[in-house]
Amino acid sequence: MSSVLPKLEDARGMESLAYLVLGLLLAQLALGVLTLVFALMYRLKTKFAITSQVMIGLLALETIWGFTINNAFGIPALIFTATAALIRFLPKK
Repeated sequence: MSSVLPKLEDARGMESLAYLVLGLLLAQLALGVLTLVFALMYRLKTKFAITSQVMIGLLALETIWGFTINNAFGIPALIFTATAALIRFLPKK
């Protein structure tokens, strides 16, 4: 007697895969927010110049990695990279 429903082991495997993807996206968002924080701290207090540049570079590498995997992984990192770079490198008035 065969069933149309997937086996319980397959469902657990898919659930762990979903948790892995969720963890990757949360780590990507955390790195993006951290990069924005350092860019804002540089902009407001003129400290953390090298730290903000390195964080933007790492986020740019993550953006490249994300787009090689899937556009859904690359778009949030691209938005964070562009925003942090604009905050960091636009001239002050």
